[in-house]
Amino acid sequence: MSGFSCCIQYEVEGAAYMGSFLWKSRSIGLWNRSRGENMLDSGAPFYDTYQTSDGQFMAVGAIEPQFYKQLLKGLELDAGELPSQMSFDDWPELRRIFTERFASKSQAEWSEIFDGTDACVTPVLSFDQVSSHPHNRERGSFMKDSSGEESPRPAPVLSRTPAEPCLTSDPVTGEHTAEVLQEYGFTSPQINQMLSAGVIECNAVKAKL
Repeated sequence: MSGFSCCIQYEVEGAAYMGSFLWKSRSIGLWNRSRGENMLDSGAPFYDTYQTSDGQFMAVGAIEPQFYKQLLKGLELDAGELPSQMSFDDWPELRRIFTERFASKSQAEWSEIFDGTDACVTPVLSFDQVSSHPHNRERGSFMKDSSGEESPRPAPVLSRTPAEPCLTSDPVTGEHTAEVLQEYGFTSPQINQMLSAGVIECNAVKAKL
């Protein structure tokens, strides 16, 4: 077996193995229904997103009983007056109730209500909002490189051996082509010949602008 074929085989089998959870979930009732009707694919009303009064969204992931209890408390709903959490047939009605309740307040209001609770309810943020979120800002979860481009900081954040992020801009395509080829023994005439033939791309000058 060639190296390429071996690599493809490992990738295919690796991708299949990563789906083990889904396969096992079929036998325990978590993923044995049609698409969009299962526990973790937006079928469960307590594991989905809901639109708020200002057109924003809140994400809900209150599966365990203790988290679900906190969800109902934040929504000011009485569990005794609601269908059972795990009654699949009653999920549409439960979703209707949740949808109406979340639509009654803005995202900011719901965020304040659920902040600091174990309800597993969080605001759905845009890329522009993520880094300015109080939690991420306090932990310094995002950083900017020398060109001002923002990205997540290295993780995990270790106290004794913290990762040192690289703050230089990402290299442009072809920025180091000539340099790398020279390290492998190619001469300048050879590199220029490949460049003229369109075999390689060099952007060293562009990168220094």
